[in-house]
Amino acid sequence: MKDKSFCIANWKMYLNNIESINFIKKFIKYDFSLNNNCEIVICPSFTSIPLLIDLIDSNNITLGSQDVSNREKGAFTGEISSTMLEELNCKWSIVGHSERRQLLGESNDMIAEKLKLLYNKSLIKPIFCIGETLDEVQANKTQYILESQIESAMTDLNFNSGKDLLIAYEPVWAIGTGVSADIDTIYKNIKIIKDFIKKFDTKNCNIYLLYGGSVNKDNASEIYSLDEVSGFLIGSVSTDPENFYSIYKQF
Repeated sequence: MKDKSFCIANWKMYLNNIESINFIKKFIKYDFSLNNNCEIVICPSFTSIPLLIDLIDSNNITLGSQDVSNREKGAFTGEISSTMLEELNCKWSIVGHSERRQLLGESNDMIAEKLKLLYNKSLIKPIFCIGETLDEVQANKTQYILESQIESAMTDLNFNSGKDLLIAYEPVWAIGTGVSADIDTIYKNIKIIKDFIKKFDTKNCNIYLLYGGSVNKDNASEIYSLDEVSGFLIGSVSTDPENFYSIYKQF
């Protein structure tokens, strides 16, 4: 058994408030004593976070957000700050998801600002997403893309804090497509990530590597068997309590 693992649900914009409440009411009835080393993180829409706080009564389950502002406070219409999320008992926040990079134009610099703010100044721990597109794979740029995304985001982190950092490798071409990367590709790219982060003096920081991209109950066990994979960041499949739990049971 791995010393620590993570099963993370990214609900994106799939579940409304009522659906989110119904999910939690059903999900918390399952048995979570199977693996006390596995932390389950639920990342609902911002509007649902305050509604779920009092419903979660398991020490194994924590709340996270799907995004956070790169600013602490000010005239930034529509943004949600890390301190606002702290008030809602959020323990985690996703940063740099490929959908925000591609659809909303978030640059490496903006993502670096978010990660630095969370890691250096906030109580919230980051789930930092990286990954390459299909065009980049075909151009043999996977290693360059992964390393440049890491370099940009991690250079100014204060690793003296000893805070956990999750890095989720999510090949963009596998997200929401139903086509997961094959085991050899995952192993190769996770190794690239692991080798590259050795250049940073991470001191007492625990860095855990996750995989995301069309994870399901049929492929989870094989992917999790890789020594360096400490869990999953799961999208649409995680919106069904039974399917999400079936993945958790394979840890």
